[in-house]
Amino acid sequence: MEVRVPVAPGAAHALEGFLVGESTAVARCREAIARVAGTPRTTVLVKGERGVGKQAVARAIHERSARARGPFVAIRAADSGRPDFVADVFGAGGRLAAAEGGTLRICEVADLGADAQEALLGELQTPTVDARIVATTRRDLELEVQGGRLREDLFYRLNVLALRVPPLRERGADVPRLARLFAERCAAEQGGRSPGFTECALEALTTHDWPGNVRELRHVVEGAILRATDGPIRSADLGLAVAQAVEGDVLPLGDRSLRAVEESLIRRVLEESAGNRSLAARTLGINRTTLYNKIRAYGLIGR
Repeated sequence: MEVRVPVAPGAAHALEGFLVGESTAVARCREAIARVAGTPRTTVLVKGERGVGKQAVARAIHERSARARGPFVAIRAADSGRPDFVADVFGAGGRLAAAEGGTLRICEVADLGADAQEALLGELQTPTVDARIVATTRRDLELEVQGGRLREDLFYRLNVLALRVPPLRERGADVPRLARLFAERCAAEQGGRSPGFTECALEALTTHDWPGNVRELRHVVEGAILRATDGPIRSADLGLAVAQAVEGDVLPLGDRSLRAVEESLIRRVLEESAGNRSLAARTLGINRTTLYNKIRAYGLIGR
């Protein structure tokens, strides 16, 4: 059954820059947000790598739910080492109480200390405040349980509804649209207009592996805006290793067929990686098996 929830005015902004796009991965994530938002009392666990937009998703869940008019309060589990953390969050008049009628977001819940875990478990078992808990994590919580760092009973309470935010490498088709969005936003903040991108620059962005995900893409585009002083953003303006190689002297002077250009690029990256094929594969934005096949095809076995 499709769940339809009115979108609060801030929800679109919460998603902007992280879940913009039409890839299958991001479409599924948006659908999951809508379903989760339709159950405003259920605890939610938002999972994903660094930089994918877990904070934006947590806020979007709040703003698309019946709790949208209530407060959205965020705390960092990493602060649980403070002696006053449990009282500050779970005590009378604390951060949890401030989220009455709204949502309490716990950032990186696996970082909670033992006392804070016990206090959170007690609140989830016997609620004292009408606030929804949305916890985010970049870690595998089952491994945290196995390692004795997270209470098993707390894990089961947190994992009632789980939502995975896809990494950027699974939504390559969205990269050009995201890049243009960030360029427009950055240029507007500087009082100007986006210079746009060359086709080579967009290709370099699309083929990059993005270990830092959407946050890394945003930073790369912001830096490129500052470097592109005379026309559209070129691949050399991006500061990416492969993009710089393509802009440099890697192109063969004679044969400029795609095969020759690719061979020259792989040869150059292997040299710059000192023969480290894993590093070369990451730099080229391909997996190691693909790189090994190309090395054999181009006779670069000794590289």
